[in-house]
Amino acid sequence: VAARGPIATRLAKEAVWRGLDQPLEQALRFETDLTLLLQATKDRAEGVRAFLEKRPPDFTGE
Repeated sequence: VAARGPIATRLAKEAVWRGLDQPLEQALRFETDLTLLLQATKDRAEGVRAFLEKRPPDFTGE
């Protein structure tokens, strides 16, 4: 987990914890919102670049 992007990891944990106390439809909507938010991060772009270049990503938390 520590090697993953810090933003995605933090938001995934938040989604899990919130999902425990929400109806399924509301929890899924929250996860969708987080996914859209993550699409705009530099870490997401770095993850895609690293995958295409077959190298480990260098996440910065941005």
